[in-house]
Amino acid sequence: MAIFVERENVSTAWVEGLDRLLAAGGEAVNLTVVIGDPTTETPAIRAVVDAFIDERRRERRKVERVSTVANTIFPESLYIERLGEAAEAHLYEMERRGRAVNRRRNSYGTYFERMVAWPVWPSKGKAAETFNQLDQAVTRLRGLRERGVHRGNQFEIGLAAPAEHGIAMPVVVPGRDTLTMGFPCLSHVSLSLHDGAVHMTAIYRNHDFIKRAYGNYVGLGRLLRFVAQQSGWPIGELECVSASAEAVRGGAGFARGAVTELLEACRLAEKEAS
Repeated sequence: MAIFVERENVSTAWVEGLDRLLAAGGEAVNLTVVIGDPTTETPAIRAVVDAFIDERRRERRKVERVSTVANTIFPESLYIERLGEAAEAHLYEMERRGRAVNRRRNSYGTYFERMVAWPVWPSKGKAAETFNQLDQAVTRLRGLRERGVHRGNQFEIGLAAPAEHGIAMPVVVPGRDTLTMGFPCLSHVSLSLHDGAVHMTAIYRNHDFIKRAYGNYVGLGRLLRFVAQQSGWPIGELECVSASAEAVRGGAGFARGAVTELLEACRLAEKEAS
């Protein structure tokens, strides 16, 4: 049974999504979360989530902090906004320099790497190349702004489709990504220009709501902000569709009681912050 959640910021959207998942038995299909302003959080809720994760990181290898998960989608520290238009090229260059280090940590790379360095299979006798899908999407959006066009949806950042036409930014590499679970769970990101603002839709084939979803929402919000700033458009909303989502049965194996306590603590923090 599908679940639809709509909230104003990352924190409240994630809490409501978790509440609805638990009410559905801890897992669901077609969970859609819409965040009105994906660049904002409720600090008190974020503190509760960070504390929950930190308590368990020593015991469970695959439990990562929210900031670590978010950086796989958008490495915030590499984006220097004060550089203005030069910030985009600087971001890509810093990612390229650090790619080898990231690969030692994770042989599959990161989502951001797939967006800015999608592998292009070479023709016989030619060296392997990469394609920067994100740069092309930003360039196209910037071009529409310069022409005074305020609507369009030809800026997709697909992550599972080929990039021959530059419409999508693929993440899944055929013949290399063979896991049915795990990386890459994010399969598609679509950018739409509507009423003079850039909106984003992200599609996950499976989503561990405790280990990944909060950090994913943060990272996607940062990615959307980057696209909007570099193309000159206001930021719109973020919609994240999880084909399958789990809150208590994922690989981390969190017990329902612990997740319920986390939800209660988040609800209390939300109430105190309002």
